[in-house]
Amino acid sequence: MKAIYIDHRRIGGEDAGNRPVRAVMSTPVTCVGQAMTLSRALQTMAARGLRHLVVLDEIGRCQGIVSDRAIASAWANDFGCLPHVPVAAVLDAQPASVPAGARVLDAARAMRESGTDAVAVLGPDGTVLGIVTGSDLITLLAGVAHAAPGTTRVPDTTVDS
Repeated sequence: MKAIYIDHRRIGGEDAGNRPVRAVMSTPVTCVGQAMTLSRALQTMAARGLRHLVVLDEIGRCQGIVSDRAIASAWANDFGCLPHVPVAAVLDAQPASVPAGARVLDAARAMRESGTDAVAVLGPDGTVLGIVTGSDLITLLAGVAHAAPGTTRVPDTTVDS
């Protein structure tokens, strides 16, 4: 019989799952409007080296997260959809998000329950404070620091070619 060793060491001097989500979330967050086309969203992701964009409504509240995988799936179903379909059309009915007071474990559970690899971190008024991705969880486990706070919104007005 082989022995199984479980390492109970704590990361960064504390249990990683109980750390506040704000300590591991990525910022700045690139946000887009619901009307942005899939084509423009994909261009934005490529230009900024991102895999997720937070989608906002007209008053700045989170409507969900569009991922490169959701765009690829839409394209696979209809090769001509990218310049015409808005990001709102590929969002999950229930946005994956956690409140700012959540723990890392809460974010990981929300990802698992929603079947996604990213959750938005929201303030009490629904504004986006950050995003936690699977990469952020890996970063936490690896003990690497995060980016500085801030949020960037990409204008919807760019015309697709």
